[in-house]
Parts: sequence; C-alpha cells; structure tokens
Amino acid sequence: MRPHALRGEVRVQAFSASARNLQKGRIVFLLGEPRAIERARPDREHWILKLKGLGSRNEVEGVRGELLEAPDADVQRDDDESFFIHELVGMRVVTSAGKELGRISEVLQSGAADVYVVKGETGEVLIPAIASVIERIDVKRGEVSITPLPGMLDESK
Repeated sequence: MRPHALRGEVRVQAFSASARNLQKGRIVFLLGEPRAIERARPDREHWILKLKGLGSRNEVEGVRGELLEAPDADVQRDDDESFFIHELVGMRVVTSAGKELGRISEVLQSGAADVYVVKGETGEVLIPAIASVIERIDVKRGEVSITPLPGMLDESK
C-alpha cells in the first residue's frame, strides 16, 4: 500500500485476516524478486512488514501499489475449506438434484457476495456465492454443488 515510517517498512493489505503468509521468515515475491519477511506486525486492519532488501522509505515508495506474491503451493490456507478464486474457474456446477449446469467461466466480485458465471449447454447462469445456495465446493473433485433459489434457473429452456 505505502511506506511506513523511515526504515523501509511497508504497510500492506492482507487477503486473509490471519495473514499466515505474511509472517517472519516467509518468502514473498515483489516484482518477481524473492524477499524474506524480517518483521511482521498487525496495525489495525493492515500489516506492517519489513522486507529484506528494502531499507529506506524511498525504496519502499518505489514499490508502492505492487503485489506481494507467493506460489500457490507455498500458500498456507486458513482452513481446509479455503480456496483461490482462480481455482473455481473451470469447476463443474451441479444442483443438489444432480443436474449439471455447466462450468464456472468467471467470478464476479460485486460487493456483498461473489457471483459465479456458469456457462453450459442451456446458456449462462449467474450463481450467487451465498450460504443458502452453495452447498459444497470440492476443489479436489473440481465440483461445486448448489441448491438453487426458487426461480434462479430458467426451467423453460
């Protein structure tokens, strides 16, 4: 996000409240270069990090707005039900009755809840990613099971 103080610390926004992947000793990539996290501490809803190789406010200012990255295989998930948005794309979507609707082609992040765009033989269906609709997301099987809300599926097709 931006520099913090004068000694090369950086304020970052974590994708997870626990920030398990932003802890001391972890390796992150900044502009394609590996950087060890030397210090990490929470600061309100953000985190303050000291990354190896960044020693001044000016150096941090030079990377303002850049993304800290890590290979998917190195990311520690918060729980067994955590997944990445890109993992959803291509997953099959089936109803609780066993009807296949198609595959997720896109995930729209619209505010209150994500929306899965599902394309199949009968066209495009928008699925709200809310607890009353999404039964199960099985990353290993590549399948999302849903309970459609009344009127959500156009049965006339």
